[in-house]
Amino acid sequence: MPNPSQMPPKERAARSRLLQIIRDSGLIRATWVQLCRPCGKAGCGCAKSKRRWHKSWSISQSRDGKLRRKSIPSSLHEDVGRWLTEYWEARHLLDEISEQYWSRLERPKKRQRKR
Repeated sequence: MPNPSQMPPKERAARSRLLQIIRDSGLIRATWVQLCRPCGKAGCGCAKSKRRWHKSWSISQSRDGKLRRKSIPSSLHEDVGRWLTEYWEARHLLDEISEQYWSRLERPKKRQRKR
């Protein structure tokens, strides 16, 4: 790993934030999905109208070509939301760091000729 003092400020900031996310938080690659469905009780309002169906949240992820979904209880909704946000921020930071290295490859290095 290069010396941080020799890195461009933008790359140094991205690396620093990425390390902070990895060290201090959870990460999960998924997207939110809101589900609406009836509960099945005959006396419930959801049995009479789709507008009254119960709403719940889950996360979904495609893995190995298959979709997987996990229902999220309301007690974990805030934590999972933070994990999702941290994942997407980490992914964005990795893209920024990658762009820094791409730009290094595109800049031609000046060679001095021997005389």
